Amino acid sequence: MKQYLVLISAVYLIANASLFSETILFKSGEKVEGSVLSQDKDSVTIKLADGYTKVYPKSLIQKVFYGRKSESTTLKKEPQISEKEKKLKEEKELALKQKQEEENLKVKETNQKKREEQLANAKRHYLEGSLGLGSGESQSELRPFFQTIQYAGLLFSGSGQAELQSTPYKTKNQTATVRFFYAWDRFTIEVRGTGARGNLDIGGVQTLAFGSGGGSSSTSDKTTNVLFGNGDTKFQKLSTRVGFTPYPHPVLDLQILGGLERIWTKSIHEVDSLGGMTATGMNPNRISYRNTTSSLKGYSLGIGFEWKFLERFSLQGQVLYLDMQGPSSLRSNEFRIDSTSFRYGQNGLDYQWKSTGTEVNVKFTSKIKDDFSVFVEASNMTLNNKLQSGYITENDGRGNSDPSQILLSFYGPKILIPMLYDSKTSLSYIQVGANYRFNF
Repeated sequence: MKQYLVLISAVYLIANASLFSETILFKSGEKVEGSVLSQDKDSVTIKLADGYTKVYPKSLIQKVFYGRKSESTTLKKEPQISEKEKKLKEEKELALKQKQEEENLKVKETNQKKREEQLANAKRHYLEGSLGLGSGESQSELRPFFQTIQYAGLLFSGSGQAELQSTPYKTKNQTATVRFFYAWDRFTIEVRGTGARGNLDIGGVQTLAFGSGGGSSSTSDKTTNVLFGNGDTKFQKLSTRVGFTPYPHPVLDLQILGGLERIWTKSIHEVDSLGGMTATGMNPNRISYRNTTSSLKGYSLGIGFEWKFLERFSLQGQVLYLDMQGPSSLRSNEFRIDSTSFRYGQNGLDYQWKSTGTEVNVKFTSKIKDDFSVFVEASNMTLNNKLQSGYITENDGRGNSDPSQILLSFYGPKILIPMLYDSKTSLSYIQVGANYRFNF
């Protein structure tokens, strides 16, 4: 019985091994039998009948036949692309690439054509002349500075005068601007001249000290007069600027600007000082004729723009930084009657200034007909003046100067005055006017 069981087991194992054996058919025609242990997309691991284990690449295998199945199972492998399909695929990819390149070229040509049209529309060659009239305010540095000088003299001297004018430093005036503007494609040249004239009524008080000594406490007499009078002011500004447009555009033009600037100011004042006789018999009444002048020159740097819209309107503007320097002077001729006789005195200020500031211009233009247009323009310029050097002169009318005032006259403007006052030069206005353009 035992022998039968051993025989049945052996037969079962042999049959089972035969039942589960696989056959691998290679592309070369060779066959291998065994049991497939594992496989992946690249290889097959098989245990051969002799007990050895081997790994075969799937690229060498044609088919695998499983002993349990009547039909063969094809190994999973990457689909094989024929030469024809490969060629068709390459041709399709090439066609898509060419189409994309053609579209890119078309877009590039469209942009280039658009840019050429912009450049054509942005081309310009014309000369434009304009005249504007309006009103505004202006200020020169010497009138408030002169008052500061007087206060310093009264503080450090036994005799002298100081006045406080109620007249505003900024003077109302009437302005006019003449402008020539030449444009040739990217480049522009602008010459602009502005003049402002004004009148003012002077009012205020004047403090007078009579006597001698080292300070105001040692003066023998002091009185206060009433000030009144009138004056004329004149402000002139000349600008020559060159502009360059880095990226021309028919609608929005942005420019880099640079140029030369000149400013001249002048004022003539008659200041009458009236008061009662002092306790010591001093007559404080006097009349002063004052003439102030200033001349600044330097350069300007900035940006400009012109925005055209709705075919007939444009908005222009400039934002500039100004750096200037130059001299200014004041001459005061004073007539007075003291207890002894008629007296005539002279006072003078001579200074050098360093001036920096900004100028902003905004101009709205409307085209009326053909090359004729009208505009409204607003402008504001403010310069802060720093004292560089200066000297005060004083004469009693007989060619004599006060020796005690020499040090104050020389060092006062350099040391004391900048601590008391920082002067300004300014011009602002609103104008209306007309332009006419000559196209070439």
